[in-house]
Amino acid sequence: MHQNSDIKTLAELLVHSLKLYGHNFIFGTTGAGEAEIQDAISKEGDIKWIQALHEFTAVSSAEGYSLAKNKTGIALVDRIVGTQNSIGALYSAYINMAPMLVFSSRDIAGTHLLKDPTAHYSSKHLQIVEPWVKWSNNSQTEKMLEEDLSKALFITQLEPKGISFITLRHDLMQRRYNGIKIRIKNFYYNYRVPDEKTIGIISNKILEAQHPEIFISHAGRNPEYVETMVKFAEMFGIKVRERRYFMSFPLRHPLHLGFSPRMKPPELGNDDLALLFEFGILPGNKLNENVDVIDVSTDFVRRRDIYSGGDYGSSNLFNSMDIICDLGPTLEVIMKHAKIQGSDMNLIKERRARIEDKHNKLMEEIKESANNDIKSGRITASSIGHIINSNWENGMTFINGSISLNTKINLQMDLPEPGSYFSNPSGHLGSPVGMAYGAFLAKNEENYLNGIRNYKPVICITGDGDAIFGNFTSALWSVKHYNLGVVYIILNNGSWAVEWPYFENTIERIVAEKHDHQFIDLDSPRISYSKMAEAFSISSYDVRTLEEFDSALKNAINGARRGEPAVIDIIMDKFNP
Repeated sequence: MHQNSDIKTLAELLVHSLKLYGHNFIFGTTGAGEAEIQDAISKEGDIKWIQALHEFTAVSSAEGYSLAKNKTGIALVDRIVGTQNSIGALYSAYINMAPMLVFSSRDIAGTHLLKDPTAHYSSKHLQIVEPWVKWSNNSQTEKMLEEDLSKALFITQLEPKGISFITLRHDLMQRRYNGIKIRIKNFYYNYRVPDEKTIGIISNKILEAQHPEIFISHAGRNPEYVETMVKFAEMFGIKVRERRYFMSFPLRHPLHLGFSPRMKPPELGNDDLALLFEFGILPGNKLNENVDVIDVSTDFVRRRDIYSGGDYGSSNLFNSMDIICDLGPTLEVIMKHAKIQGSDMNLIKERRARIEDKHNKLMEEIKESANNDIKSGRITASSIGHIINSNWENGMTFINGSISLNTKINLQMDLPEPGSYFSNPSGHLGSPVGMAYGAFLAKNEENYLNGIRNYKPVICITGDGDAIFGNFTSALWSVKHYNLGVVYIILNNGSWAVEWPYFENTIERIVAEKHDHQFIDLDSPRISYSKMAEAFSISSYDVRTLEEFDSALKNAINGARRGEPAVIDIIMDKFNP
């Protein structure tokens, strides 16, 4: 139980309780409905308010913090209008399985002490958010405050991790504190693992297979799972391919065979066993019916380990086994159960030799692709990725919001550290620009709170269209105002290029055959992201050559270590399909 005689209102009690639960940041925006809570934040002092200029960016930054810290991120939005503004960010966080607690203020007609006629009266917040949150509640009474907070925080970290959403009555937050005691809980989470019979079946299938393959999508969101997956693949001699939304398996590991397409089904080749580790298949896609498929997921509805899974999620039509569990602990149990005989060891050695040969060839192709582009001086996905990788330092974090160039950039990036890479599997454009500065605070929390400007930079690369959707100017204001060492790299090709394939697949193909770009156009005028940065007194660079990019990146990283953000605007040729 906690009781503090210095607390005067329920808003102060809420904010103080969040601090006692170990939260140092609240990401949000201004708003009349939040005034009591912001009053309490100002009084508390030890909990930092991180202001955004739009709710979408505020919630996206809480998402980035939660993923990079592997801890519940806290956001506060203003009434029904702020809730509506944040929906896209909530969807992005939902697909990323980001643990977040989002508060929204709520005014009840006739109760607003300021008698504000524009108070946005509404009690229907929950109807808007419920598709994308794990639990939602209108907090109604002061007696329920400790229960609401405890349940909300617990649920965010329970697999599959996700969002709790609570509305806070403005009049309730204004009430005088009457000595109510708040219980601060230590949560206990048990692991879900399959029964012994199921573990035995999986183990036998792996040992009996001649050509097994692991496909991973979201598993690296829990950094501690990465080492387990590496041990598992090594123990059984299994090749691995990723959809890289997180760093789920080190690219340079000899069992890694590259990346699988975001939306298309994986190419199984001569596989006779496919192990899908939090790797969903979009409905309508088909897998080879002759391949044994074991699908291991944390989400029984299968909406969140798949690109743009939405409310339908993954298909399970081709799975021979659907396993709902916690992946890391389950792999540990399988390894413990497996009884590998001498004959099995010979098979595993043969597998590893074949896989390592393919891996080495892939690495040579990746290296050659970058070298060719570097020699020619061309700005391409490969040469951009190569230069970022050559300037990389341990402890840095990479947020990749690019779409059409995503995979080729990733192929050049070593990124050996779990928790060093995040992306946007939702398909909802814009969230990476806010995620980046939330991730910066997560990775540099201790130094930031103690005023020690010796930071680990965050690099966020994204397209010009994505930046526009993400309220880029809101993010620029925040990174400058709070001295956050984020380096934004904008792939400026004057187009929403990722949308073009859809025009090539229309029935009549009118737009495609006319090369009518007006529906994806971001050119004439070409947007200057460096000029945007200048408006916020942020260091900026216009880049048109690889030499300029390398020099700009070095300077930007040096500044980011001191908490100085930067924008690198890569001026590319206009997209021309």
